[in-house]
Amino acid sequence: MTAGTAEGVLRFEPAQAARILAWMRTTATTGQFITILFVHFGLGLTLPLVPMLLTVTALAAWNAFAFWRLRYAPEQITQAEVLFNLLIDVVALTVLLGLAGGPSNPFVSLYLVPVALAAVAVPSNLALVVAILCVVLYGLLLALFLPMEGPHPVIGGDFNLHMIGMWVNFVISAWMITVFVRFMASVLRRQDWRLSRARENTLRNEQIVALGTVAAGAAHQLGTPLSTMSMVVDELRQERRDDPELQEELELIRSQLAVCKETLEDLKDAGAAGSDQGGRTVSLQRHVARIVDTWRLMHPQIEPHVVYEEPFEDVEISQDPTLMHALLNLLNNAAEASLANGNSGVDVSISSDGDTLTLVIDDEGTGLDSDRVRYAGRVVQTTKPSGMGIGLVLANATVDRFGGSVTLMGAPDGGARTRIEVSLERLRSGNSA
Repeated sequence: MTAGTAEGVLRFEPAQAARILAWMRTTATTGQFITILFVHFGLGLTLPLVPMLLTVTALAAWNAFAFWRLRYAPEQITQAEVLFNLLIDVVALTVLLGLAGGPSNPFVSLYLVPVALAAVAVPSNLALVVAILCVVLYGLLLALFLPMEGPHPVIGGDFNLHMIGMWVNFVISAWMITVFVRFMASVLRRQDWRLSRARENTLRNEQIVALGTVAAGAAHQLGTPLSTMSMVVDELRQERRDDPELQEELELIRSQLAVCKETLEDLKDAGAAGSDQGGRTVSLQRHVARIVDTWRLMHPQIEPHVVYEEPFEDVEISQDPTLMHALLNLLNNAAEASLANGNSGVDVSISSDGDTLTLVIDDEGTGLDSDRVRYAGRVVQTTKPSGMGIGLVLANATVDRFGGSVTLMGAPDGGARTRIEVSLERLRSGNSA
């Protein structure tokens, strides 16, 4: 449920307000039937039973129609219809009070209930209409009240009975206010939570846009230096063929340059996909294997233990470079966390049930404290001494686009565990939202 604001005052959506009124009217009509029958037959007070029961029956019939509207056409309910519901409740209450003691009836203060509901459920101008109508109808009861021979002298004149009626009225009012206020508090809590999430998403998106702009500029500028370095490495390999140790180091540099070039190509592919020019199809296992192989090349000093959980259900997916780099970011974080702690191991478990791709990454780093776990992926922070703190934010945002999640926790053997879940349905269709 959501609540809107107008002129700084909380206001429910029309369908939501109508639903509240319908449930409260259900309680009211049930209580009215019981009260009328109890007073007439239990206390022996002569009431105009037929017109009172007809009034309550008509109100119950209207309530049935209100529930029908809520079920089949809630989007058509307007503020005017909510106001009309409130006016019907006020008129029905006036008729019942007029038939059973008028202003001397201890339940006359129930006029405050529709006034309170209108104050928070409809715009201020419509709430004013309800308040004025209640004041006018209360005044008419005072002006037109004519004691009847039967019930009115008893109800109006027996002070003890009047006090008991006031107590019952207090119980009913307290119950209705408690339920309504608790419901309002629940709506406010949900609204605050949604506003908080919206603010977080806005801040995260601003960070991502800024980072994307920088990345685009960097990708444009890196092309020429990478080509130059590749040429220099090739020349050195040709000139120093007699130095095996140097050849090994140059091969490592060449492989790292190849990774950098491939990354730039992926950035171009991502731009093409954004322009509806990409969307190549590849098997899931092949795509994940490419990610893992690229990660191994980027960190040759790491000794990873990669396991594909069986049965691994392979499916065809739309290849998305942004998701590849999100997973690479998380794998790189784990590798660098292990290396920073003087270790070289990273355990990676990969599974697929056909609906969800799940990766569990355990590093051998120092782990995460509670504050880092709490804000991981939501604000820029780092899990390693040399990190810039943007990997988790970018990865979390990308995985979230595919209906997935990134969860950080402590690993069983120390270090940190990162659990990534991605919806394969969106990967199949290539749709991210």
